[in-house]
Amino acid sequence: MVMMKMAAFSNAAALLLFFSVFAPADSTGCDMYGAAKANVTVPLPYNLKKSDHLRWRHDNSIILDQRPNKFVKGSLSDITENGSLILKNLDQSKEGTYTPEIYEDGKSKGNMGSIKLCILEPVSQPQVKIQCLSPSVKFTCAVDKGDNPTFEWLQNSKILANAKEPFLTKTVKAVETATFSCKVSNKVSSMTSPDVKQNCIKGSDSESLLNREIYGINIWILVGSGGGLVLVLMILVIVCCIRNKRRKRKQLKDEEELRLQLASANQHHHQHQNQHHHHQQQPAGHTGPRQNRSRQQRNQQRNQQNPTPDHPNGQPQPSPRRPAQAPRPADTKEEQPPPLPQPRKKGPRAP
Repeated sequence: MVMMKMAAFSNAAALLLFFSVFAPADSTGCDMYGAAKANVTVPLPYNLKKSDHLRWRHDNSIILDQRPNKFVKGSLSDITENGSLILKNLDQSKEGTYTPEIYEDGKSKGNMGSIKLCILEPVSQPQVKIQCLSPSVKFTCAVDKGDNPTFEWLQNSKILANAKEPFLTKTVKAVETATFSCKVSNKVSSMTSPDVKQNCIKGSDSESLLNREIYGINIWILVGSGGGLVLVLMILVIVCCIRNKRRKRKQLKDEEELRLQLASANQHHHQHQNQHHHHQQQPAGHTGPRQNRSRQQRNQQRNQQNPTPDHPNGQPQPSPRRPAQAPRPADTKEEQPPPLPQPRKKGPRAP
């Protein structure tokens, strides 16, 4: 009873696999497909009996030989209960044509047909990338792995008709709040990307910040122009500061030179006044006109220079006469005395 239930389950599984994987030959000549590194069952289109002799060929090589009570090649794990062939851990070496052969009492049951198996790389989960192209937005379905993939687009979880390309372009305003995803499939696998929303506009913005225009000019051009204007202003400020600093330095230098000139002029003026005062004092040996002095002053000076001893009688003795000095010979080399001052002429006073 248990064996009958297992046989019935194996037959149902084989039929399900046959209808899901096995298909008529397409343009590539493949009858069925298998995913790399996966398992696949090649169905046997015959109701196998325990007394039958079963063989499976891969191209021209026998890979399984089951007699009624023993295995000449292969094992029980290589076939199902009804004789379908189980292939494990598929790779490109297992791609090819598989042919079953059935014998009863040494006689062939006839041609059972052949099945060509193709091995494909399964697709990986895709990701949707967004590119803002004002006023549109472009969605791209990116997939890393997968042989012969096909694409489908879903908007708000509904399949879009006639959207079979790996990219999709929509107007930004029309899909401001919509969600998008892409589905990638091939003969052995199918994967769907997570839902995404466009990010070119947010809230009440009408255009992407990266592509916004002001008065018909792109915002990046305005930003660049503003940065250039700021740079020019900074350069002008620096130049003005340098010029002002140089002007102040030159002004300080000129003021210092002027102070030195004034100090030098004052020093010359004081020297000239000292010389004029020295000439007015008329030191000894001066040959100019004598100044008018009183007789009393002259007598005091003469008494200081020539003091006379007191006479025993208490009367002063007359001073001896100064010997006459011989006139000096004229010395032509001596400096001539300055001319005598002339009396000032009196003229009519100015009103």
